[in-house]
Amino acid sequence: MQKSISYIAWCLCAIFLFVVFTILVDFKTAMIRTLAIITFQIVIFYSNLKWILPSFYEHKKYAIYIVINLTLLAVSLLFNLFLEQFTPHFIEHNTTQHQLELQHFTTEIILINSIPILLAIFISFFLYTLKRQQQQEKQALSLLTAEKQFLVQQINPHFLFNTLNNIYFLTYKTSLKGSEAIMQLSKMLDYSLYGENEGNVTIKDEIAYINNFIALFKLKDSDIKNIQFDYSNVNTHLKIAPMLLIPFIENAFKHSNIENNGYINIKLSTDKNTIEFSCKNSFVPKKNTDKTGGIGIANVTRRLELLYLNKHELNIDKNDNDYNVSLKIETNV
Repeated sequence: MQKSISYIAWCLCAIFLFVVFTILVDFKTAMIRTLAIITFQIVIFYSNLKWILPSFYEHKKYAIYIVINLTLLAVSLLFNLFLEQFTPHFIEHNTTQHQLELQHFTTEIILINSIPILLAIFISFFLYTLKRQQQQEKQALSLLTAEKQFLVQQINPHFLFNTLNNIYFLTYKTSLKGSEAIMQLSKMLDYSLYGENEGNVTIKDEIAYINNFIALFKLKDSDIKNIQFDYSNVNTHLKIAPMLLIPFIENAFKHSNIENNGYINIKLSTDKNTIEFSCKNSFVPKKNTDKTGGIGIANVTRRLELLYLNKHELNIDKNDNDYNVSLKIETNV
């Protein structure tokens, strides 16, 4: 459909130019001028749309963008001025060498050849910026939808049910750990609800959430030892999208069977503006797993595509005994 519209538009443009030229000159000259100009229009239009604008204008290389287009304009103008010498209209009116020199540089010929080319450059620029704006709006809408789904995922009924059950048990046994658990849960909910409003948070905040998550899990069994979280080599001032890592950690706790000699090894490090995260755990397939788990991983994968397009590398390896996630993110801060 789009190609058909393009063909029709170029045909109408060619017809319009030909009609205008037939008013001013003879049929053969009008045909030569129309073919020459429309050919350069098409070449320059699609060169801008497919190469010049994405390669130079998009990367704010405005000077190169202008120079290339001025060069293309000059080449088309010189070629058309050269071709003009062989038209019946030019031959008929050229009786002396002096007139030939004047003919090459008349304002009329320059305008006839340059205006359609400038128009092609302008239209390609307009269509490109319009397409980019539509893509950005579509991406923003997709991101908004994903973020809404993400928020629902974080306040996961299964997680809340198990956590509140543990807190009830601790409180019922008059353990001092009950109030500690409530405080940790409160901090986690506060971060999950309001962290999203910040857009990006420091890694320090993300680490605090992960530590609260681990501590809350350990409260129900102090003998659990096989959980390692290493973040010793982290620049805590770097920023990251909130709660981007926790779905992988939740997944590790769900499948590791940590209460029965399973293990979880989490590592977080930074190098300049690059964040590296890994989470390896023992893997025990469960028949009655929480249905939201798969959605959580799919959701965070989608968030990575939207937030860090071409700036992240995610690898997930799974076998009968181990589940390994490695993630590398290049941040903008």
